[in-house]
Amino acid sequence: MAGNATPIFSKAGAISLGSGITAVITDYDGTGGNNVVAFTADATNGGYVQRIRFKAKGTNAISVARIFLNNGSSNSTAANNTFYGEVSLPATTAITTAATVDIDYPMNIALPAGYRIVIGISAATTLASGWVPTVIAGAY
Repeated sequence: MAGNATPIFSKAGAISLGSGITAVITDYDGTGGNNVVAFTADATNGGYVQRIRFKAKGTNAISVARIFLNNGSSNSTAANNTFYGEVSLPATTAITTAATVDIDYPMNIALPAGYRIVIGISAATTLASGWVPTVIAGAY
């Protein structure tokens, strides 16, 4: 049997940290200027992405998170991106007596060295507070 007979495991955790996305996008190809690079796989060995958690920073209009895979080159060129998936994000209201929702988007994919995850939020209006995408991953 040809191929890798040894399973690969992440050798180190890799969690993206971001301040949030408030500017909205209108594109479906990852090229818009408001798309954000949320994660970059290890430059030598690549990485494994388990999931992306979306957390509202406060009050927001109903919106959609669009997730693109990028080959490590400029995401302003459509040929460098693929539209991987999207998830609906509910309208949220910040109050002191209740939590805002946590939304996990499962990925469970291995990314080649240098590949990136690019995320944009689409909404009818500017987001009041924004959404924070946190990528839970590992480096090989």
